Amino acid sequence: MRSIHVYLENGFDHDRVTVVAGGDEHEEQNVTTRYQVGLASIVELQVPDGSATDVRIALPARGLEVDVPVDPVATPHIRVNATDGVLTARTEAAPPRFA
Repeated sequence: MRSIHVYLENGFDHDRVTVVAGGDEHEEQNVTTRYQVGLASIVELQVPDGSATDVRIALPARGLEVDVPVDPVATPHIRVNATDGVLTARTEAAPPRFA
């Protein structure tokens, strides 16, 4: 198994967030961005070894969701923002740095 790290960053305001990847599912209530550091929460999921997998991040109450293909070996870090009514996600090789 490999780990994928999902960083819920800006634009979260008491949201219910669901994150699903490779059969692993995480749900968190009351997710709110701490603007001093630009981070609301970090979610770690376990996915099977092997090829890329799709990760779905959703804010059901706002009707927002995004699917992002992730290579758990090359780009296991996903940065997610909920700004201007849009949920965006991008993968990165290294973890982000927060203040």
